[in-house]
Amino acid sequence: MSFIYPSLLRPTTTEILMSASQALAIPKIELQLRRWAGSPISNTFGNKPLIDFGGHPVFAELCVYELVRLSGWEARWVETYGAGPMNPYHFTAWADAGIAGQQHVPITKPAVQDLLQKIAHANGDSYAGCWDVVGWDGETVIFAELKRRKKDRIRPTQPRWLASGLQVGLTLENFLLVEWDIFNE
Repeated sequence: MSFIYPSLLRPTTTEILMSASQALAIPKIELQLRRWAGSPISNTFGNKPLIDFGGHPVFAELCVYELVRLSGWEARWVETYGAGPMNPYHFTAWADAGIAGQQHVPITKPAVQDLLQKIAHANGDSYAGCWDVVGWDGETVIFAELKRRKKDRIRPTQPRWLASGLQVGLTLENFLLVEWDIFNE
């Protein structure tokens, strides 16, 4: 692939995803992550598993956010739960509190803001199905969707977000499936 990905998240395979009755080969990487073995946090956002990332407990989405960031890119975890249809949360960390206690860190790059708005508009004026992490380096943008091996599935809204992204000019290489699991489980 000639597309540039974050150096710590280069796809190694593809996975077929059905979108509008069309089979699409989406770039994919598989990650083995370490379970957090330290003190638990009280608010795990619906029992999300905690990952040990550099000695800190994080959710898998924040682990991928950090891998994008450590690759020299900018990124946000985009969360639509509890947000308005056109106002998703953008996270860079998780405080041990509920969703209302989190710090929203807006994306300030106009080109990325504009792209997100265009995709949401093509998606029926909604961020429903927006992929978990958006990362950018200059003009290059990727959307990463995380799925835990044998525990998560693509939701119907996610292929619609993909189709909306393709409709506004993105390519399949702007999307990355991240299949992850906890090793030694």
